[in-house]
Amino acid sequence: MNFSFLPAEVRFYDYFERATANLLEAAKLQQGLFDHVEDMEDQAAQITETEHRGDFIVHEVMELLPRTLLTPIDNDDIQHLTSSIDDALDSIEETAASVLIYQITDIRPPARKLARLITEGANELHHAVCGLRDKKHFKEVREHIVQINTLENNGDRVLRDALAELVATCRDNPFDLIRWKEIYERLEETTDRIEDAGDVLERVIIANA
Repeated sequence: MNFSFLPAEVRFYDYFERATANLLEAAKLQQGLFDHVEDMEDQAAQITETEHRGDFIVHEVMELLPRTLLTPIDNDDIQHLTSSIDDALDSIEETAASVLIYQITDIRPPARKLARLITEGANELHHAVCGLRDKKHFKEVREHIVQINTLENNGDRVLRDALAELVATCRDNPFDLIRWKEIYERLEETTDRIEDAGDVLERVIIANA
């Protein structure tokens, strides 16, 4: 088995940054899907491409991990960070698939709000990950993590209000209630997965401060 030192350390950071940049791209595509429903199929196809790129990054990280003697952060944290980012990406793809399956043509405002929160969260996560290479940036990393938590809390509130509005307005249209409940919950789940990645980053900076 071949072991590597500094080059592998650098490569792990590169993979983290590529993964969060890819997640941010998917989030922007998802926001575009909800803002421009007429381009739904093209946006969904591009989201699927980002998901495939994400799977490749996960594969590369998991291949590199057992061949690396010294890793920049704890092995478990590497796996948890990578899987959390990938879970958020999978959730975005599942949301796009639901929009296509349910043939959504009229986007409800809460969906746009949640999509924007996801984009903001992915952006904060990317900036946080980019600060991991140097301890002098850990203060900024923590600030990004706090913002991720705030965005997730906002997502919870948007979801509660959206579900209440669905129940009030869709009593005579159970199909609308079912499909929009699923889409709202998938969107909010994505904010949870981004927060999971932020939680891993918090453990990392505490352990390495």
